[in-house]
Amino acid sequence: MHDHPDVFTIQGMEPTMPIEATARVSVAASDVWTAISEPGNLVNVHPFCESNPVETWPGPTGRDHVHYFSGVHYQRDVLQWIDGSGYDLIVGPPSKKIAVANWRIDHTGPDACDFSIEVTSYVRSNSDPAKLAAYEANVLRTIGSYLESVVRGVAHFAETGIPVKRNQFGAHQIYSPESNTSR
Repeated sequence: MHDHPDVFTIQGMEPTMPIEATARVSVAASDVWTAISEPGNLVNVHPFCESNPVETWPGPTGRDHVHYFSGVHYQRDVLQWIDGSGYDLIVGPPSKKIAVANWRIDHTGPDACDFSIEVTSYVRSNSDPAKLAAYEANVLRTIGSYLESVVRGVAHFAETGIPVKRNQFGAHQIYSPESNTSR
């Protein structure tokens, strides 16, 4: 991962420990790349995403939005675009970015690859150490399960061509709580 973007330094923020999830995908890496590089791809692969409006996508100037089923809205801006392999994003509410997400495909054979997402959250550098420890524990618990659902969603869509359903791998308290309605 790159050094954190200047925007975090300017805001007096520093990184927490990165959290990563990986899924083995039983298709060629190029099929996974197609699944994650298409405009509006999150509605196919992300079980907590209600809509994925695109400003500019794909490529190094990419920007899109994630509207979660819970009503939370994040903006994703591309920091680095690596054709066929992945991309790095700065994400968070449109008014304040809070994390960097690295989406990567690791070619493991002609019909298999690993797909991973690593997220590094940023917090105020002058945070109280006890509050910071509690925050990091909460992030680890909530973001870990979130990432597991998303990488499983990418694998599911790349392997089957069938978009994921809401909460297909379980609900998420922040982004998509339990609901009796489906997409």
